[in-house]
Amino acid sequence: MPSLSILAIYLAVILVAVLELQKKLLAVNSPLRKVPGPWYAPLTTLHLRCLFSTGSIWKLVERSHAKYGPIVRLGPRQVWISDKEAMKQILLKIDLPKVAMYSEISRDRFSPGLFGEIREEPHKRLKRFLSPAFATAYVDNLEAYFKDTVRDLLDKYESQVLVDSSRKGIIVDLADDLHNVALDIMGECLFGKGFGQTNPETKTRTERHGVDEKVWASIPRAVFDGLSERYQMVYVKRFLRKLGMDLKFDWPAEMITSIDAVVQRRKRVSECERRDLLQYLIEEGTKPDTGAAMDTRDIIDQLSEMLLAGSETTSGTLGCLFLELARNPEVRSKLLASLPPLSFADEIVSSKAVRKEPQYEYLEACIKENLRLHPIASEMGRCTGKEWVTLMGYDLPPHTVVSASYRDLHRNEQFWPLAQRFWPERWLSEDKRGADPATTSMDAYYPFSGGKHSCIGINFAWAEMRMVAANILSRFEVTEVPGQGVDFRQYITMQFRTGHWKVVLKPRRV
Repeated sequence: MPSLSILAIYLAVILVAVLELQKKLLAVNSPLRKVPGPWYAPLTTLHLRCLFSTGSIWKLVERSHAKYGPIVRLGPRQVWISDKEAMKQILLKIDLPKVAMYSEISRDRFSPGLFGEIREEPHKRLKRFLSPAFATAYVDNLEAYFKDTVRDLLDKYESQVLVDSSRKGIIVDLADDLHNVALDIMGECLFGKGFGQTNPETKTRTERHGVDEKVWASIPRAVFDGLSERYQMVYVKRFLRKLGMDLKFDWPAEMITSIDAVVQRRKRVSECERRDLLQYLIEEGTKPDTGAAMDTRDIIDQLSEMLLAGSETTSGTLGCLFLELARNPEVRSKLLASLPPLSFADEIVSSKAVRKEPQYEYLEACIKENLRLHPIASEMGRCTGKEWVTLMGYDLPPHTVVSASYRDLHRNEQFWPLAQRFWPERWLSEDKRGADPATTSMDAYYPFSGGKHSCIGINFAWAEMRMVAANILSRFEVTEVPGQGVDFRQYITMQFRTGHWKVVLKPRRV
């Protein structure tokens, strides 16, 4: 006779198997069975989990839309949509809530940053509070910190040019450089000082506040590792939570101490010399759910998510802009002809100048076209919540994950003639466009999402993209180092898979 313990194990295994089989049968017979998709979609999410963890989910989505159309089912409760009218519904009219996955990247699910906040009212209050700090006028006042970092990059390139005896140009890892620039701009505007990533030889601005410079320079890595670790452990965390265990990943103690030193110094000074985002949180920050004043931990949580959202997005998008320019020589030549060449000694071009002066009109068009081909987030996960939702004639039951496929919509030939072509002329005024097609599908254009959950940092991102692109392209011709295979990975945003892409920078003749 088997022992009672072994029998209990057998019964438990059978019970789990029965429950899993029941779930599979329900998924197969779900109203979603009418939505087109691969045969295995109702049975498992293993393929989605694997592709999410490797950053390859966008490839499956792209292939599936090509095969099945603008709505496709890829999991038991997971559908992707790229239909223009359905996109309006889920983003603007119904404005479906974000999926729970986003809350898992936060250190504390009950005190998340704006990106990880999925509760409707706290998200609304938090976005309302943060919006003034991302208004155009406020961002214009931050341009001095942008300029410091751009100058660091140009100083780094100038030192390399001076030792280039061949005069054929310098080879740089532009993808890595752009990421470092984005980190330092965010450091200057969020944490009160850059991280010294752009040009480690420049130390004058980083040696302040009395903090350990090695610890300060490690903050970006700590933030990205922490967020990545939480993201990768989502399913483990959920499983343990069902067993009554809450697995948490805290920030390194040294990081908290260093940032707290800056915060406390700011609080002691009656008039702060820096009107940046950190100061805004110190003076005005309150928790969106309780209204209590934010402490250092709350401020770190907010700023860390902004660092992630504001650095990977702009650096990845800028990388794609330079990639398109490198691979489209006619567009590149036209753009360079429109930009007056500058020397290293010339003033930094401001984002306000790019925004307002006519000589930068074609650069603006190039950036807009790049945002079409390479939207900052190629998709965004939403959820039907507790209510049924009808999209494209399909009834979607409660708790269905609905992902908005921006990338597929932006590349739809129905709305964008020659959609795969990098064609900035789409965005020019009629008198400068000639025979090229006009942009008539702005309602099929969501580079920063839409609705209440649209990107709060749109003005900040535009300022950074304008300034970095204008100052590099006014000083250098950019060509791609041959023989590089370029692929992308997408966790939350699209990035170069390896994080590296090399180009030749040749100074323009002034």
